[in-house]
Amino acid sequence: MLKINTSILTPGMVLAKPIYDAQGKLLIDRNIKLKKLYIDKLIQYKIEAVYISWNKENLSDVSEMITEETKLQALKVIKETVNNINITKHIDLRELETAITDIIGELMSDKGILLNLTDIRTIDDYTFGHSVNVCVLSLIMGIALNYDKESLKVLGVGALLHDIGKVQISSDILNKPGILTDMEYEEIKKHSFFGYGMVKNIEGIKKEIAWIIRDHHERYDGNGYPNGLWGENIHVFSRIVAICDVYDALTSNRIYRSGIPPHQAIEYLIAMGNHQFDYNLVKIFLRHICIYPIGTVVKLQSGEQGVVVELDEYCPTRPIIDIVRDMNGRSLETKIRVDLRKNLKNGIVSILEAV
Repeated sequence: MLKINTSILTPGMVLAKPIYDAQGKLLIDRNIKLKKLYIDKLIQYKIEAVYISWNKENLSDVSEMITEETKLQALKVIKETVNNINITKHIDLRELETAITDIIGELMSDKGILLNLTDIRTIDDYTFGHSVNVCVLSLIMGIALNYDKESLKVLGVGALLHDIGKVQISSDILNKPGILTDMEYEEIKKHSFFGYGMVKNIEGIKKEIAWIIRDHHERYDGNGYPNGLWGENIHVFSRIVAICDVYDALTSNRIYRSGIPPHQAIEYLIAMGNHQFDYNLVKIFLRHICIYPIGTVVKLQSGEQGVVVELDEYCPTRPIIDIVRDMNGRSLETKIRVDLRKNLKNGIVSILEAV
């Protein structure tokens, strides 16, 4: 399967994965041949990219480690939690833990496979989709660190709730399309402390969950907020969520800017290792998050264009590529397979929407 931008879909292409709207309602199921009417509907619902079937006999399948049903249930739970906490001052921990347990079960059943998160967000709503993404990313890291299931549940709940304090921030500021003023930015920064205040005294909330909510913007070098904690004075769960929060924020489309490609976000995390982030944790992240998912269309330093067909978790920046266009942009009758682990003079320079 191949992920392509909705704007370049053409009638006759076949969907490889189902498409859902913001409420989790199925719009178009997998294996449906697209008609112009369907394409127009996807554009109307602001679905930015979809997976289509493409040369199945020659291209490995993308591993779906988290099912759509599990993602949608986590989205439902975080929405209900945010909507209810201001009214009831209570959090249904059992419902949260059930959603987290389902995610953990699916992730652990495929342990060792690189996680493709370029399409995990099933709705355009940044806040809720972001919370689920950060939760899954954090749990991947927790599993890689061999945490037991109880620790994973605590980490997962904290990651899912990490931005809950934003309910007390004006929506005009949260959704502002332009650059924030200094005063508005200071207001945004209060969300971590607001969230901590909302949950710290709720019965059953572990202190580590409250710390994640309070400290996910603390930085390894002490230049974060709200308390300027540094190094291992920041609990490891908060350090994990900090990395996952920034990665997902960088790669997500926001009202005021488009997301950057995953490989650029990875480069940022590496550059900020032992400055903003614990570099030992960054290395764990790099080993388990897929920079170039199978099916990604790329351009190489040589000028050739190709599709990622195989990954190596120990060398995520140098996948195996099937070259489909030469350096002059001409289609090749026979694909040429290039293993970038062995061809160090070549490398990926950019991600393309299509070949």
